[in-house]
Amino acid sequence: SCMLPSQNAALASLAAIELGLVGMICGFAALSGAVPALAPCLPVGGSLVIAGVLIALFDIGAPLLRAHPLPLPGRMVLAGMAFLLATVALGLLMALALTVPALVPYFGPLLGVGVGFHALAGLGGWFTLAAIGVSYKLLPMFTLAPEERGLIGELVHYFGTVGFGAAVVAGLASLWVPSTALALTETAAKALVLVAIALYLFDVTRIYRTRRRREIELHNKAAAGAFVALGLVALLALGLMVTGRLAANLPLLIFIVLFGWLGGLGVTQLYKIVAFLTWLGRFGTALGRGRVPRVQDLVDERRAAPWFVIYFIGVGLAALALLGPETALFRTGVGFALAGTLALTHEYWRAWRGHYAAKAADAPPPLPPFMNQEGNP
Repeated sequence: SCMLPSQNAALASLAAIELGLVGMICGFAALSGAVPALAPCLPVGGSLVIAGVLIALFDIGAPLLRAHPLPLPGRMVLAGMAFLLATVALGLLMALALTVPALVPYFGPLLGVGVGFHALAGLGGWFTLAAIGVSYKLLPMFTLAPEERGLIGELVHYFGTVGFGAAVVAGLASLWVPSTALALTETAAKALVLVAIALYLFDVTRIYRTRRRREIELHNKAAAGAFVALGLVALLALGLMVTGRLAANLPLLIFIVLFGWLGGLGVTQLYKIVAFLTWLGRFGTALGRGRVPRVQDLVDERRAAPWFVIYFIGVGLAALALLGPETALFRTGVGFALAGTLALTHEYWRAWRGHYAAKAADAPPPLPPFMNQEGNP
């Protein structure tokens, strides 16, 4: 019941989304006056992105909907997918408002403050809920901690989903029908999101404390940087909401969310995911027929550890630079983060190619790119 309806849908989804993004970039270039003839590319590109998203939603969502009972990580991913659909739909409406003058009276208000709610639905509802859901599966699995999260996990799910949803709906509605009730609803919803984040970070500490694996592997040590970034965003957002300076500091919050929380969680967990999938594809079928390397034999933590440190130092420097007009410091920080990302990408490649495992005498030789153990694409 957990099989994907189509093994080829991922490629179709990727192609549609990538072509759509190229079209949207061309459309934005047209709006800037560079190539006016390319203006229709914006809604066309947006439509392609939506088509790719719909393909992915069906391919991933169908097996999740068939699973009964659906565990907490799956329910959080489904909630995130709903926000993904809302995000791309809002993006298409804004694209239409930019390129179809007749629709400006209807969707024009989205082009101002509405962009912030578009980002909230994407970075919050989609990325953050999905990332939390996936982490609720990966962290217990790789630390050998209890997977059942109990009441706290359920509260994180419901508070986060309701909070992001109510904030986006109330905020968008207030663009056309401003009212005190909607403003209060939006504020209360954002406060509910902060409660969900606090509960999640508390739950993460429980996972680490109750783990049965004595030694914490590098990817989970480095993930602490992402959790710190998420907590920092929550504290900053709370302080800025109280002082009424939230809107003026949105670039800082978005940067930390993108590169500290989401980017940090991504680069750290990929370090283990790539090695794990490589082991399954290349060595898992050889179990019982001779010695095979461990998953940890596919990576070299001593080589990778400094690059995680450099990545998070870079993100921290760039975030500090956003507090003032420190252009040089920002570029330095981004340069550090870029260097860390490129170096870690090289480590992912080495794990995928079996570079470190190939040093063992009984390990199979490295395979040609994009080939599996049987030598097939």
